[in-house]
Formats: sequence, structure tokens, C-alpha cells
Amino acid sequence: MLNSIKMKVGNIRKKEIRVTAMKCFLNKGFENTTMEDVIREVGMSVGGVYHHYSNTTEMLKDLMIDGNEYRNRIIDDYLDKYKFEDKYENMSNILVEKCLSDTENTKVYALLLQAKKYNSELEDLFQELKTETVEQLKMISKKLGIDADIFSDGFLVDYINGIILSNYILGAKKTFESQKNFLKEAFVFYIKKIDEK
Repeated sequence: MLNSIKMKVGNIRKKEIRVTAMKCFLNKGFENTTMEDVIREVGMSVGGVYHHYSNTTEMLKDLMIDGNEYRNRIIDDYLDKYKFEDKYENMSNILVEKCLSDTENTKVYALLLQAKKYNSELEDLFQELKTETVEQLKMISKKLGIDADIFSDGFLVDYINGIILSNYILGAKKTFESQKNFLKEAFVFYIKKIDEK
């Protein structure tokens, strides 16, 4: 019982640290955020923070896991709600929402995409996330009755990542939002073309 309580408290502390780290990353950028910044903002002791995380990269990894879990719940809810709609439009809507997501996790993910070029740990994390995303999208496409191989080459994931980078690093979010219907049509066209081969 005592161990269970300690685990719950530990998980709460880790979440507090992650939420604070996310705010720091969004305010200062990932590369400019230090452990000291997070410690100062979270209001815990140095040892308390280092007990859970030894560096900001570990915090970022857990934030990405949180983001994937959140995105999976959103997709499951969407599929339950629209399961009888056109399969290509459903897949397209999921991809467009992924591109145009306005969550803090997506904004931090854009920072990861930007920083990975100069940080091998982040590159490794990115590759893990990309593999997970491809597998997730394959699973969704199978549920919808679409050939899962449309995601095998990684093109659609790279395309989505390019849009996310453009949205948050280049400031093009309004442009992409204004072209949401075009994005949907483009995804439908691509998915149909590959699926019908």
C-alpha cells in the first residue's frame, strides 16, 4: 500500500515537472532551457527534480509519450463517432487534424523537429516517434479498410512533419488553416491512388 502511494505521488511530481518543462520549452526553446530553469519554475528542490529526470531530453521524451497517448485518445473518439463515413475522408481528416493540431504538445514536437539535427539523442527519439506514428497510422488504416502500406515509405509522416514545422517554426499556421480543404483533398487523392493500386 505504501509503495502504491509513493508511486502515485512520484507520478504526480513527474507530471508537474513535465508541465513546467513544457512551459519553459515553449517560452525559451528546447535548446535554451536548462535543468536550472525547470527547477526554478517548478518550485521543487534540485534533488527532487533530479530524482525523476537527469536532463531536459528525458523530460521531452516523456512529453512526447504524453502527446502520443493524447492523440491516440482523440483518434479513437473520432473513429467511434465517424466509423460509417467514407474511409478515405476519415483517414484524410485524421491526417489534417494531426497537421493542424494546436496543442502545446504539438508545439513542443515542432521544437524537437527543429533541434534534432544537432542532437543525436533527439534524432534517436525522433526516429522512435516516427516508427510509432507509422505503426499507429497503419493500425488506423487497417481499421478503416485501407491498405496499411500507404504509410510504409514514411512519406506521409514526413509530409505531416514538414507542415508542423512550417506552422510553428516558420509561422505559416494561418496559411495552412486557410487551405484546410485543399489539404483534405490532397490526402484523399494520395491515399486513394495508393490504396487502389
